[in-house]
Amino acid sequence: MEERKVNIAGTRSGIVADLQPSMDRSAIVRKLGAIALLSQEEMDFLEGLQNNTLLVERGTDFIVDGDDLKTTFIIMEGWTTRYIMLPSGRRQILSYALPGDILGLHVNFRSKATYTAAALTDCKIAVVDPRRIIEISQKFPILASGLSWCTAREFAILGDQAVRLGRLGAQQRIAHLLLELRSRMRLIGEIEGEWLDFPMTQADLADTLGLSIVHVNRQLMDLRQRKIITLKKDYVHLDDVDALSEMSHFDFEHLAEFQI
Repeated sequence: MEERKVNIAGTRSGIVADLQPSMDRSAIVRKLGAIALLSQEEMDFLEGLQNNTLLVERGTDFIVDGDDLKTTFIIMEGWTTRYIMLPSGRRQILSYALPGDILGLHVNFRSKATYTAAALTDCKIAVVDPRRIIEISQKFPILASGLSWCTAREFAILGDQAVRLGRLGAQQRIAHLLLELRSRMRLIGEIEGEWLDFPMTQADLADTLGLSIVHVNRQLMDLRQRKIITLKKDYVHLDDVDALSEMSHFDFEHLAEFQI
């Protein structure tokens, strides 16, 4: 993996930023800026956290289950998965980390990784000293509250995954996941109309939703034939959001769908 330094402008305090930071800002600034009014100093501090970056190639594990976890990671570009490998050799994907998401946010309180994280696409990831996260609590209470919100939202996402696996049918699981990803991408402004990035293979979807690849293929084909979704390479268009919502009982308020 190649390491690259990125120069970030110095902080400037006392200037209040717009509630919706521009797309020139990093994903984590856009994400937190969508839920709180950030000052210029707060936004610049967040940008400064991302000085040290890794370029991680698709398919590369950068956190390994059971290894010492001493670093906080911020996803700047690309998608990653968090997964568990079972003794049988089968994989269960727990969740997807998208731009603006943080892995190892509470690394100061945990010594070992409890999952493996891998790049689903080529990724740009910031490597952050965990002591800088503690600095947020000391200097920026609004940002600290935003990080607590991120943690609560992550629990909500994992809760939705449990509901999908435990109580929804195959097509409902796919519809529910699509709407979750739509909500998360809208929060950071990385969606055009109803077109979503969709870099997962059918094998990835099967390992996420507890289905066979054949069953995933059949359900996607049915959704396409009914003109509910349109699939292109690495993208999906949600042709009928209402139909997806009705079949999956997705609650748009559950993830606090703020829009940029």
